[in-house]
Amino acid sequence: FVEREMNQVFEDITSLLKSDLNEMEVFYFASLLHLIFVHIHPFNDGNGRTARLIEKWFIAEKLGQKFWKIPSEEYYKNNRAKYYEYINIGVNYYTLNYDKCLNFLQILPNSLRQV
Repeated sequence: FVEREMNQVFEDITSLLKSDLNEMEVFYFASLLHLIFVHIHPFNDGNGRTARLIEKWFIAEKLGQKFWKIPSEEYYKNNRAKYYEYINIGVNYYTLNYDKCLNFLQILPNSLRQV
């Protein structure tokens, strides 16, 4: 499962990096990559940290290095209960329920409102 899903994520990232995305789409796909990585859960520990790094890296690659400074980690920390609630609504160990992940996908854009 993990190898197949990670290969698919890398293919998706490669395709997205080549795509012409507007800012809203970049944030949507960055959040979705975060959620998908947590769902795959390739490591015993550190999946959330790695997912947040992938999320921010993707944004910086698409929109510029200044986006490394987005206060998303601080927002996730200050809203930890919502972060875990929303990520767990959309993800369990067997399926990724896209119908229930909208709240999670809105967390990253909400972090920008703190700036």
